[in-house]
Amino acid sequence: MKKIVMSCLACMTAITMALADTGKPEKNLYQYSIDLTKVQNDQLTVNLIVPAMKKKEVVYYMPKIVPGTYANYNFGRFVSNFTARDKKGKVLPVEKIDENSWRIKNAKNLNRISYDVQDTWDTDIREDFVFEPGGTNIEKDTNFVLNTHGFFGYIDDLKRAKYEINITKPDGFYGSTSLTAAKTSNTQDVYEVGSYMDLVDAPMMYNRPDTTVLKIGGADILVSVYSPNKVASSKEIAANIDEVLNAQKEYLGGQLPIKKYAFIIYLFDKPTKSGSMGALEHSYSSLYTLPEAQPEYLAQTVRDVSAHEFFHILTPLSIHSEEIHNFDFNSPKMSKHLWLYEGVTEYFAGHMQVKHGIIDVPQYIGMIQEKMMAAEQFNDTLPFTVMSKNALDIHKDQYGNVYQKGALIGLALDIKLRELSQGKYGLQNLMQDLAKTYGKEKAFNDDELFDQIAKLTYPEIRTFFAKHVEGNEPLPLKELLSKVGVTYEPNSVTKGVTLGNMEVNFNPETQRLVVTNTEQLDQFGKEMGFKEGDEFVAFNGTKLSIENIQKVIMDYMMNGKAGDEVTMLVARKDDQGKEKEVKLRAKAIETEKQQRHVLKPVEAPSAEQTALRKAWLQP
Repeated sequence: MKKIVMSCLACMTAITMALADTGKPEKNLYQYSIDLTKVQNDQLTVNLIVPAMKKKEVVYYMPKIVPGTYANYNFGRFVSNFTARDKKGKVLPVEKIDENSWRIKNAKNLNRISYDVQDTWDTDIREDFVFEPGGTNIEKDTNFVLNTHGFFGYIDDLKRAKYEINITKPDGFYGSTSLTAAKTSNTQDVYEVGSYMDLVDAPMMYNRPDTTVLKIGGADILVSVYSPNKVASSKEIAANIDEVLNAQKEYLGGQLPIKKYAFIIYLFDKPTKSGSMGALEHSYSSLYTLPEAQPEYLAQTVRDVSAHEFFHILTPLSIHSEEIHNFDFNSPKMSKHLWLYEGVTEYFAGHMQVKHGIIDVPQYIGMIQEKMMAAEQFNDTLPFTVMSKNALDIHKDQYGNVYQKGALIGLALDIKLRELSQGKYGLQNLMQDLAKTYGKEKAFNDDELFDQIAKLTYPEIRTFFAKHVEGNEPLPLKELLSKVGVTYEPNSVTKGVTLGNMEVNFNPETQRLVVTNTEQLDQFGKEMGFKEGDEFVAFNGTKLSIENIQKVIMDYMMNGKAGDEVTMLVARKDDQGKEKEVKLRAKAIETEKQQRHVLKPVEAPSAEQTALRKAWLQP
């Protein structure tokens, strides 16, 4: 992006006059303002009337990292034209220390700071690209994604001062956020926030509104959607997640520990620069960037992602370590307990769905198998606490395991607790007890959490953590799953049908699976005639979608028999690049297959297994 530098003396004089004597610093209050009607070159100007200063020099910081991202994004990279002035508009000396900090001299005279911010979604900066849900979007007169950490900073040790955020908005625009405006009009919103931590925890999205509010568990749940081509609406997406949210309410004891929550959803109609989709969690909201598609195609994706993100109202909102409670945005210290923040949250997202009938037991077992297979790409001998503590640097390539092995730790811990309590006490109960023990304003000591959990539960649980979370012993999944009547074989040779043994990927533009490699096709795949570039349209007469493809294919793999007629309708491009539909047909062939992580419910479980499985999987 181009940057316009104003060098005209007359223009600079006019700016100085306009800035002089327009605001007065107040003790422990940041007074920020952004005018969304004044966009230039994909940039917005941030103006700040600073808190009253007593020091000769102060340092202004933009965050290097924010909670939930687990990556150093250095948001100061996107700031330019940083200027500090006194109450008369005179420029004060500023020294840029590094990417994220500016030292301001003569700070006792400091009145205001201003700077320009470019959006991260459309930046020319290619290194360390910010994953979209954690970034910022500036589309003039169209849409603004204001992740607050991308626009607002703090001075030295004044993170716990109060913040006033004044947003000037285009007429007809609405600000979707978990915050409640202290003042609002057709053209302006004013928010009052208690600290920088609370501000960073509250993203905003401004555009012409498409919102729906659900009343669930004593809370108002805002669903706000920006769909550039009006393909999906908030009403339709809210209807899709209503069942999940009500199940989560029951899972959390029938009442939600919040009064307001915001699902902020941006649907993109072109490939993102990160090449990914997903969400970033906050205590009272979550921000999503997902491909624009028909609501029925989005349904399962939104359900799965929202189920995870919504559970963060429990942790880290009510259960968190001192490292998170006193988060250092520029020299962060990581917690040892990513198994808790992300792993247990991911486990709950799936467990809640089977426990309250959104998915069935075979589907849930399939989810567990997927976690086991995905965990294989990571180092299982690395203690999970060590990985967590070093997730930003030496072990950052292992971070993805929090959603795989982290969830399996949650699974193992839940079953172990159920076993020790004869089914009466599980991981849900433990999390409720931890929330009562700590809470939003009371953090736990990182080194004491395992001992505290043992006090709340059983001594055997301390041993479990020592061996399998602090230590490097593999999780005892075979032993624990047998307690609930599920057999587990890490390696198994079975006979069954295949889909052809080709490699497939997802095409976000067509919303279909595409064949990317046919080098290892088996006999069935060769007889079907799969070619690289084929995109799956229908299987055995069933039209395929994001929502149903996993179930359709899994049903075939589990129940198909040799000799069954199999048809696959694929979209295939000819030599001129024109797409046409081709029906492939062959008879299923039974082959001997090496299988990893085979899980099967015991056909005739014992009374003990039945009782424990019921306690584990039923409300």
